[in-house]
Amino acid sequence: MTNTHISIRNNFSIKSGNYIYSDFYEHTQEKAALILNTYESSKKAEKAIAVLLQVFKDQFHKDSYDISSRLKETIREMNWHLTAFFNREKCKFEVSALICVIKNDTAYFAQTGRLLIYCFDKSFSSIGLDIENNFKESFQIPILGIKEGELQIKVHSHKLTESTDILIIPFKQAKELSLEFAARENFLSLIDQLFSDNVIPLAHISARERHSKYKSRLKFRLTSKTTGRIMLIVIIIATAYVIFGRKWAQGLLSSGKEVISEKKKFLIDYKSLFPNLPQPAFEVKEWEWLSPKEITLPPKFDVENLYFITDNELTCIKKNTYQLKWKATFNDKIRTAESLRNEKLLIVDAEDNHYLLDKTNGKIKWNKNKPSTPVKYIKESPHLIVLDYIRDGRLEQNYYILVDKNTIQLVLAEKGDVIAMEEFGSEIDFISEYDYIEKCFYVTMGRKVIKIDLILI
Repeated sequence: MTNTHISIRNNFSIKSGNYIYSDFYEHTQEKAALILNTYESSKKAEKAIAVLLQVFKDQFHKDSYDISSRLKETIREMNWHLTAFFNREKCKFEVSALICVIKNDTAYFAQTGRLLIYCFDKSFSSIGLDIENNFKESFQIPILGIKEGELQIKVHSHKLTESTDILIIPFKQAKELSLEFAARENFLSLIDQLFSDNVIPLAHISARERHSKYKSRLKFRLTSKTTGRIMLIVIIIATAYVIFGRKWAQGLLSSGKEVISEKKKFLIDYKSLFPNLPQPAFEVKEWEWLSPKEITLPPKFDVENLYFITDNELTCIKKNTYQLKWKATFNDKIRTAESLRNEKLLIVDAEDNHYLLDKTNGKIKWNKNKPSTPVKYIKESPHLIVLDYIRDGRLEQNYYILVDKNTIQLVLAEKGDVIAMEEFGSEIDFISEYDYIEKCFYVTMGRKVIKIDLILI
């Protein structure tokens, strides 16, 4: 495959509820494409696509573990964020997503929803979901937006040759096609016809032998002079490694990752995709929930629930509906509560007892004493919440929220200007972190809890 050129052509329209993001640069070792499709043509569908696209860009290149694990974890994160989006927007529609990654001579696919993969090497075949069963309404397929435990993700792989053609197409269009292809010419002719018919979304990935315009590189010759130079470089690097240690190299790599993460916003042209993004502002909701006791720690949250601590009692209520799910009482005052993955909560009380709870019912999984030194929460100090505009894709600049006594201010960090402010009749006790799913945060005043959305005007 060293003499193979891999390319992609596609057709999509975000106004029609679909989008294709591709990273198929010629000299990159790893090529990736994300195909999104929903039959919902609305502003909410566009927002859902924007959410999924942002999750993919944030998640997929974050770690360096194997491709299969990255694909599965990315799909899980996309599913998690889409579920939260549906809850927040009070809507539900089917969203299909397919991620394709090509590295070396292998294509990897993570497939959800009704996007089908056809392939032609020496003969015609399909990859992933069974084509005939996909057309049956009773056939259970993995759809984004369902419960995490119900999402079964399989990664499919396919070895590429120098004459591989891959077609990714929605099942509605595939259902109307004849899938009997004895010759490659017929398959390629079908692809051209689909593009001329403006089928969306549509992706055609092809692997071809390099054209003569690709100049071959000069052969590397190992001479005694070259060998001497290489040995000198190796000795210098080895000496530096011994003197400065492995930590220096690790620090340099981690710093590089931070630089890439910091610059990511400027490498992606968001304005061309979502132009004229408005300015953020506060929107204060009505009093949503009244605690039976005075709240003693900042509110916590996850994708579905809110958690409030009142001395030795932890209360779990449902987001949006504010209905009580469960309560858990402990022998001593709760010092901290942390939300974990896999539907778990970690609780530490004043006597250094650690508890692992099940989020679904509040039952304790285990309880162990693990002494640790507490850090006092200084309620009287002004509280700062920095908004990460990479995580909240609606924002274009740096903002932070400043809390002081009974006032909340939204500050534009580039100029120091206060662009929004809310003042309350009572002093604020606690404020939660910013919820990047619901685009809001929660403040408490005695027993009262109020939700403040960050809206765009």
